[in-house]
Amino acid sequence: MRRTLVIVACLGTAVAVAGCGGGTDGGSASGPTGSVPAAQPPTSAEPAAKTADPPTAFDAGAAVGLPAEALRANVAGNVVSTFVTLRDRTGYVITPTAMNAVDVLTGRQKWSVPVEGEPGDPNNQSGPFVNPTGPRPPAVTDKLAVAAVPVVRPEKGTTPAYITLSVIAADTATGTKAWQADLKVSEDQYADAGNAVTEVVAVTDKAVIARYSRQDEEHVTVALDPATGKTLWQRKDYDAGSLHGDILVGTDYNVPENSSMTQATALDVATGQQKWVGARESSQLTMVPADPALVVVNRTDYGSGHPFLLFLDPATGAEKAKVEGEGGFGSRSYGECLYDQQSVLVCNEDGVLTAYDAKTAGKLWTLPDEAANRVAPDPTAAWHGALYGKTQGGQPIVLDAKTGKDRSTEDVGAAPVLVSEYAGLAADKDGAPKAYPVKN
Repeated sequence: MRRTLVIVACLGTAVAVAGCGGGTDGGSASGPTGSVPAAQPPTSAEPAAKTADPPTAFDAGAAVGLPAEALRANVAGNVVSTFVTLRDRTGYVITPTAMNAVDVLTGRQKWSVPVEGEPGDPNNQSGPFVNPTGPRPPAVTDKLAVAAVPVVRPEKGTTPAYITLSVIAADTATGTKAWQADLKVSEDQYADAGNAVTEVVAVTDKAVIARYSRQDEEHVTVALDPATGKTLWQRKDYDAGSLHGDILVGTDYNVPENSSMTQATALDVATGQQKWVGARESSQLTMVPADPALVVVNRTDYGSGHPFLLFLDPATGAEKAKVEGEGGFGSRSYGECLYDQQSVLVCNEDGVLTAYDAKTAGKLWTLPDEAANRVAPDPTAAWHGALYGKTQGGQPIVLDAKTGKDRSTEDVGAAPVLVSEYAGLAADKDGAPKAYPVKN
């Protein structure tokens, strides 16, 4: 049975959130040389801006254009892929060749750091079609912005070409390049990185966790020293998914009982030592970024094909709660979930929205609600107690994430896919990336 990689992205939640020297095991690291000075020097004299936590309306008339690489939208103007992390008023954008930082309220580029090497999949971020592959948005902390892309290393003499997972780290404020680590992920001289997923899953004071996944062919997770980029450990047939203190949980493709199955495997983030195995006998399996108190697993049962949402204890892997979705054998995964970075996880399964307490898995509310004559909106983002989306008529709306009640229904201005106290990011009617400043 062909495994399908299901990507559930909730930006920024895995950066211990919510998240120089030579490499080993085929990896290498390069230092600050080669970094690109900021396009315009950063300045502390930034214009004053209105903030709200959480925002309930955005100023559509003051929208600011962002780099085209920030996100991708379809012909209907709906965002299908994001390549940017929004933190405060800065957007951190990964492209096949560089990581850039942009002030989303002015559109000014703050800095750019190049990726050394030839892009492994240069066209993955172009086009209006739904494509669940490509680089994931950078992981950003107070100190570091870190991103991962595939790179092709050309043949050299009798040494054939190969693909690396290249991870770059830069100072969040200045853009000074800290290091680049290059890990060989394919021994096949004819391999390419088309349709690969590259992601920095977590950044902590102990390790930077990055992964490379390409359909049924390669799955590699690597842990790097956050100060130097040196390889700490590497595991094949494993996709890192979510971080829970010192416990990393991911999808394990190395199941001795059946090569078509997957399972959830927990590792020590610093050493790679295995802690527990759970959610066995799954045909597809991904970790949902959520509160560190619970491991949330989007799982399809191997035998029945039924989709499930599992809530596991990160210390032991024991099941705390389980929700079964609609569908029979061979169906898709449970659905997509959005974590508000505080206390609520909202999941959309076949048009039904259900909110859970992110620490206990207790059910908070569900829509549609026929008794109250309420329908479910199309959710786009969740942040700090607010759920953003569009009504059935296509109008932006904001709900209270804890209660599900309407919070803002008029002059909302935008249905963002990313939110901070300064702005919401979305695509305009032409599909162009825009930042919409906070109105209230």
